[in-house]
Amino acid sequence: MINNSTSEDKQHPPVRIDVFYALVTLGSTTIWSVLRGWLLYFYLPPEGTPLVPAALYGVAMFVTSAAHAVIDPPIGYWSDHTHSRWGRRLPFMFASAMPMLVFFVLLWTPPVRGESAWNLIYLGGVMLFYKVASSTHQIPYSALLPELALTDHHRVRMSAWYAGSQLLGMIGGGFAGLVIENVGYVTAALIYAGAMLPLFYLPFLVLRERPGRQIAVAERLDFRQSILTTLHNQAFLIYTATWALYWSTTTFVQAAIPFIVTEICLLTETDTMYFYIPAVLASLACYPLVTWLSVQLGKWRVFSGSLLTSAIVLPGLILISDWLPVPLKAQGITWAVLGAIVVSGAVVLSPAFAAEITDYDERLTGQHREGAYYATWGLLDHVIGGSASALLPLLLLLGRSRSDPYGPLGVRMVGVIGGALMSAALLLFLRYPLRHRRDEREERQAPLRVSMN
Repeated sequence: MINNSTSEDKQHPPVRIDVFYALVTLGSTTIWSVLRGWLLYFYLPPEGTPLVPAALYGVAMFVTSAAHAVIDPPIGYWSDHTHSRWGRRLPFMFASAMPMLVFFVLLWTPPVRGESAWNLIYLGGVMLFYKVASSTHQIPYSALLPELALTDHHRVRMSAWYAGSQLLGMIGGGFAGLVIENVGYVTAALIYAGAMLPLFYLPFLVLRERPGRQIAVAERLDFRQSILTTLHNQAFLIYTATWALYWSTTTFVQAAIPFIVTEICLLTETDTMYFYIPAVLASLACYPLVTWLSVQLGKWRVFSGSLLTSAIVLPGLILISDWLPVPLKAQGITWAVLGAIVVSGAVVLSPAFAAEITDYDERLTGQHREGAYYATWGLLDHVIGGSASALLPLLLLLGRSRSDPYGPLGVRMVGVIGGALMSAALLLFLRYPLRHRRDEREERQAPLRVSMN
């Protein structure tokens, strides 16, 4: 009876699992979007007095992100080897969600009104605590996906829900400019934190970890062995390098959107939502097509095509100008919509590739070590975010405001750099070793088999 139920769950997994899993993504992405879109703008406004020195802001962001080289791998290892009544992942998620939201609010409350070293110290300290709480939540959460979805078809479906929630979260973050303009930064942060809190805790009513996936004490790799084994997985190394370049691009663009809106398109902070919403809706409309194409052509081809078209479209940002017979607002929105469409394949399929790689590791080691992999990706997420936060202010020194001698040249260069990063990601992903598409009938019979060719 138990086996029949398990088989039924594999073949026809209930959609409610996807929906409640995606609720967490909606909450975390909304918070992330507000931070990525407005924290730099808050501390280094294009007009007015900055709260911290531009170069030192980047240093603070990079240092706090680099600290996760020490923090994230132990979290993943601990998560893999935890035994509790709730399983391995859920206890971490439950304990860390509230602190993460508290530190999110505190980021918008620097102690000094003007430019000050105290603001820099405060920002670095609170950001470090925020990222620790975020890692403690997001690493176990991400590691749940390959445990909840056992077949490739379900993983693509869950990835589509996950990516759709990401985009809805970006829409929510896109309204931040309107909220900030009306109530200020601190009150806006409190509103977002309060609104997102239920999304982090409601999924506990539905999500359950599968039994039998805990690693027996006698079979455990020690911490050093776990790290070395992870680093010898070629599929992991190639995908991770590809993902790092792709994620760097999205991080750059996300942080630059308010500057693009106000300094290139000559609009107001409130108008940022007119860039986010059409772009997100266009991307959402592409998700059924991406899911269908991944079945017909294979995940690898669709993902690669997304990287290629992104490399072509993103540099178009530098062409937005008033010499074209089209309003600047229309040019900017068109660029944002096209960018969202072409990147949708990478957004949807990334979680499915990650789950495939952890399956491949299970074939090699005989253990379910999802936490070790998602900890590494979480670490890179922080490093990439910190690097982007460090490099973008330096790039903006070329010009972040229309009042600068060369205008917002640094803002325009975001698209060119994004295109170059996507091109490099494509060249790397051409070497992905698990790219050969499996026969659909064979996949249904052995849904977890991974090609070793």
